[in-house]
This record gives sequence, C-alpha cells and structure tokens, in this order.
Amino acid sequence: MSHEPTDSAVVQSGHAVRFDWGLEGLRTLGADCAVLVVVDVLSFATSVDVATGSGAHVLPLPCHDERARNAAEAAGAVLAGSRGTGDHSSSPSTLEQVPEGTLVALASPNGAALCSEASELGAVVFTGCLRNAGTVAAAAGAAARNGPIGVVAAGERRQNGTIRFAVEDLLGAGAIISALSNGLGSCSVEADTAARSYRSTTDLHRAVRYCDSGRELVALGYGADVELAARTDASTTAPRLRAGVFSHR
Repeated sequence: MSHEPTDSAVVQSGHAVRFDWGLEGLRTLGADCAVLVVVDVLSFATSVDVATGSGAHVLPLPCHDERARNAAEAAGAVLAGSRGTGDHSSSPSTLEQVPEGTLVALASPNGAALCSEASELGAVVFTGCLRNAGTVAAAAGAAARNGPIGVVAAGERRQNGTIRFAVEDLLGAGAIISALSNGLGSCSVEADTAARSYRSTTDLHRAVRYCDSGRELVALGYGADVELAARTDASTTAPRLRAGVFSHR
C-alpha cells in the first residue's frame, strides 16, 4: 500500500464490511481492505455494467480532457464522449450495443477517478450499482477470501469541486452491502446504516428518478439513463478491474 498508516478506529477495523465516501474514503479503506467496490450509480458504474454486459471492456480514466484522449489512444481504446456526443458516450444507453471485445475508455471525475486510483492500492477492485448489486456482492465476497470488503460511494461534485452527497450512490452501496451481509460477518455502523437506508426505501425507482442527480439528467433529456440505472438486480455482470481494465469476471 502506498499510504501512511491509518488509525484503526478510522478504517472501521474489525468489521468484515465497511463503507465510506469519495477519494479520501477510498484511500482510507484501501489501506486495510482486501476488496474495494466503487459505487457510482449515475452513471459510471451503470455504464460499466452495460458495456461489460455486452462483452466490451472498460478503461476508467480520471479526467475528460486531452490527457484522457492520449491515454485512450495509447491503450488502443475508443474514448467515450460526453453525453450527447458520438456513438459511444458516458450515457449508459449508448453502450448497450457496443461490439463485443471493444475496449471503451470512460472518463469521469467521480467513479472513473476512484477506480483509477483504486487500481494502485493493491486490493481487488469491482465497480457496482443497483443493476448488478447482488452479483457484485457475490463476486466480491468470493474474491475477499475472508478479508474485509470496503464499499465506497463516489458521490457527486459541486461546481467548486467539493464532494456532494448522492442519494443514488448511498442506495447502490446499501444494496451491495445488504447482499454482502448475508453470511460474511459483521458490518460497521457506517455500512449497516447504508444497508438500512436501502432496505427502508420502498420505491427505489422513484428515489433514483427524483434525487438531485436523477432530476438533473431527466431535465437534460437523459431519462433513459436514469431508467437503466434504477433497474435493481437486472444484470448479472460483476465488472472486475484487471491490469487497469474492467471486464465481466
């Protein structure tokens, strides 16, 4: 691991399943966890689920600028554009028909950035969402080999770059944690709270559609992306990061 030692109380030590937010949360849990699951429901993790479910592979990139273009070109990847641009974009609905075997580079400041960083932490890395919560939980549990699992909600970004609470990521993380907690051992208070939030939400579709991120996408004309993201356990993919690229197991 590449970090300074972290106080055991802060890494939710002693618990099999742990939960935190954003880049600093990823680094904190990554110092101690055998497996990390990065959750970004709207929309990186959903995009990866859809693309890998079609047999494609995904290269996560932390920024969408000339550096991303250069990295994609060096890897021989097709760089997905911003929503509304090109045949393949960060809009999950554009990745449903991506040709099998295609390497797609997906750039985002949240989920992709966290996954790019996670690849350097020494843990096994998955990305998960509501669509594949149960399958990702099963794969993460098998990969952990009795080691702790850290679930990290990416959150969203305000205009000044600070992290914003994202209900959809809390619910996605809670769905995965709920499935993980069936036999893996104790959840930290943080993880248990996320799981309880998921289980107590009676209308997940409505919650995803009418949270801030969902409303923003619907207003911009991307309601189809929100619909895809809200389909809980509709997918059986478990995108795992190997050599910096996500594939379906």
